[in-house]
Amino acid sequence: MKRFFHLLVVAVLALTPSCLGANQKKAVENEHPLPEGAVAMSYQRHLYFDMMLRDSIPARMIFDTGSSNLLLDSTFYATNFGKNNNLRRAMLSGAGNGYQLTTLDASSWNIRVGNISHTEQMAIVMDLRKIVGDGVDGLFGLPAMQGKRVEFNYAGGYMRILKPEEKIAEDFTAIQCSWLRNRDRIIIPLSVTFADGYTLNGNFLMDTGMPDAMALNSTTTNRLKSGGHISNLEQTTVEVGGVGGARTEGYVTTQQIVIGGKAVKDIRISCSENEQGAMADSRFDGLVGNELFARFDLIFDFENWVIYIRPNK
Repeated sequence: MKRFFHLLVVAVLALTPSCLGANQKKAVENEHPLPEGAVAMSYQRHLYFDMMLRDSIPARMIFDTGSSNLLLDSTFYATNFGKNNNLRRAMLSGAGNGYQLTTLDASSWNIRVGNISHTEQMAIVMDLRKIVGDGVDGLFGLPAMQGKRVEFNYAGGYMRILKPEEKIAEDFTAIQCSWLRNRDRIIIPLSVTFADGYTLNGNFLMDTGMPDAMALNSTTTNRLKSGGHISNLEQTTVEVGGVGGARTEGYVTTQQIVIGGKAVKDIRISCSENEQGAMADSRFDGLVGNELFARFDLIFDFENWVIYIRPNK
């Protein structure tokens, strides 16, 4: 008899089909020499890495801070690993407005990217390319980075693990963050000012799996609507809206988003109207993603809950 695992964690929060065009391209190799100890990274709305699975299988994977699991595309999995007795069925929730039936491989998985080696106790297997586009073999998340200080340089195209004795440059601004639960989701404080001048001081889930700048969850959206701060949203339903199926949302352009005291003007954000799934979670106000992060040099201190930012343009 097949067993069903109901995964209570949200494995992928905001991988959306808005990135399909870019994700269908292979990442361009970095034209400039990388700093010592750095690993090449391609930013094309997502963060792409060339990695190795189980010491011998090359894979093109996305780094997603909204994920606490290793996810593998089903076609990639079938080609390289086939079926085995470790397979189980699992229900998974995410950015879509529901749950999705997936497969779980409950065997050990070693992943290696540059000088980072990490072992996962399971991998979730699903039609990931349907969501993020061809050329993606899987994604990995925060467990691979726990306890490390990591620089993500969007403009320079690399990731680098800082040495224990290395000091962070003085022109970086530190932002004290918190963990959502079990040290597997990072909450970052920031403020959003809307067209009517109202400012929301909120807590947002850091999600490098989301290509957009920000997505308000439905609880926050409804609160802002009832206060008259956002209105006349053009409602859009996306049939493949991420893990969990379709999503319903509208869009609004903000006056500014302030993160770590740095203001970014005229950013277009989405406002979810989902009734369930990650985008209906009231424990945070929404997600913040790559379109905002790409404006900064970033250092994530995954041990002390601190993010350091420095404008790069």
